[in-house]
Amino acid sequence: MAFDRLLSPLRFGALELPNRVLMAPLTRARCRDQIPGAMQREYYAQRAGAGMIISEATNISESARGYVFTPSIFTDEQE
Repeated sequence: MAFDRLLSPLRFGALELPNRVLMAPLTRARCRDQIPGAMQREYYAQRAGAGMIISEATNISESARGYVFTPSIFTDEQE
């Protein structure tokens, strides 16, 4: 059955995934100071059982920002 295959383990390069569920990020534009916080931590913790979670794109500089309220790593507070 197709559903059984979805829940079976998968080797993806060097990764051994517990299942074939891939999940896109869904917390975009919710980092008021560009610093991920409790909401992002809870979101990903609740979904940790997914086979693979593709996390947020992270801004590496002020000029690299595509839009507001996205996570960044270019200041000491963000790292």
